[in-house]
Amino acid sequence: MINMKKVEIIIESVYINRLLKLLKGHEITGYTIIKDIAGCGGHGLKTADDVTDVFSNNYLFTVCEEEKFLYMQEDIRGFIKKYGGKCIISDVMLLK
Repeated sequence: MINMKKVEIIIESVYINRLLKLLKGHEITGYTIIKDIAGCGGHGLKTADDVTDVFSNNYLFTVCEEEKFLYMQEDIRGFIKKYGGKCIISDVMLLK
């Protein structure tokens, strides 16, 4: 097993391509995206619009080596500060 970091990010769908560009810049190429998630947080209930995805949220997660995460954490922090959203980091183990 390998020690890794799990990075979970919830952002508005309109910013997903910007987030993917950030991750690609840090050589993160494997990830999962779940679109049109709903939930309740600091801004109240958030649900997707039936016609467009303008008001929807996306959930993205990836795993990476701790060193790679430490290198990109300030970029993720700046992204969240600029565009909003949440980022959750967990210690995980990858079964090989």
